[in-house]
This record gives sequence, structure tokens and C-alpha cells, in this order.
Amino acid sequence: MSTTATTATTATTATTATGGVIAPRWRSRRAETAILEATVALLGELGFAGLTIDGIAARAGVGKATIYRHWSSKAEVAVEAFQAFIPPMEDPDSGSFAADVRAVLLQIVDGLSNSPLAGILPSLVEAAERDAELERLFTEFGRARRAVLRAVFDRAAARGELRPGLDIDIAIDTLVGPIFTRRLITRAPVTRKHTTAVLDLLLPVLQKG
Repeated sequence: MSTTATTATTATTATTATGGVIAPRWRSRRAETAILEATVALLGELGFAGLTIDGIAARAGVGKATIYRHWSSKAEVAVEAFQAFIPPMEDPDSGSFAADVRAVLLQIVDGLSNSPLAGILPSLVEAAERDAELERLFTEFGRARRAVLRAVFDRAAARGELRPGLDIDIAIDTLVGPIFTRRLITRAPVTRKHTTAVLDLLLPVLQKG
């Protein structure tokens, strides 16, 4: 897989999501950026089902061969485009469980509300139900981001901040669930105010009394 639109390019080789070397990395970031931006735009307009390599190439002004030299499928292009336009998840590690959880959840909210991803996430989630490759790539992406929140819980447990016997996986699901329920099901706005209210309700339940 190529580098994202925001990283510098080199003359080294690129790998697919499965680890296979497929092509030299981009000599110019312009074509890569155009492809990823075109993919995000088309996902917003057509959804994943309507996305094609032909359509991406036409919108980006490149040949199909250019795309296939760096990605093996439209699923790989779609997931990398998704990754390229979402801010990287930072691990705050302030020493305070409440502060760190709040910081991570607000990053999630900002990524879903202040980027092009707000319009394409539902399409990718729906398509992943029927496309095994997209599901695998999307799951890997989500697992890496969830690991940041898991690390916050693990550090807090080591410091003795959490309620004894707390199931960390269920706790994480309970915290992020309201955000994605709003974005994918009720279609209510995903806001910092709402997430702060959820945290104010749940943090006393998660922390040691």
C-alpha cells in the first residue's frame, strides 16, 4: 500500500495491506493525493458499491495502471483514502484516567465531525457487511485505533484508578457506543457537548469510588 496523502514519498517499495510488495512508492505526491481525494469524493457521492477504479482514475486524471501499481483493489484504495483524511489518534498519557479518556473520545468526535469522513463512514460500514476484503481492512484500522483507548484503561488499571473487576472491553464499548450510535443509527449530530455529557455520566461508574 502506498503512503498516505500527508506523508513524504521516497523511492522505496510499497506494500499491499496483506504485506506483498507491489510497486515503488510515489515519485510525486500530486497523483497520490488526487487519487485519494477522488476516492473520498466518489464514496460520498456514490457509496462503496458505486465506486470503481475507472471512476477514480477519471476523477483523479490518472490512468488505471497508475492505481493498480499501488493498490490491488478498490477496497484498498477506499480504506487508505479513509485513513489519509482522518487525524492520527494520539495517546495523551497525562497520568489521569479521566483526562486521557476524555482526550481520546474527543479526538474520535473531531475526526467524525470535522473531516470528509462524516459523509463516507456509513457507506463503508454498510459495504463491509458484504465485502470480505473491505471488512478485514476496516477492522484492522479500527483495531489499531481502539488500542489507543485500551492503553489508557491498562495504565489506569495499573495505577489503581479503575473499579475492581471492571471488564475493560465492555467499558470501551460503552464509551464509544453512543458516538457511533448517533453517527450510524439515529443520525443525530456527533458533538463534543454530547460526548462530554456521556463521559460525565459514565466516568464515576468506571472509576474506583
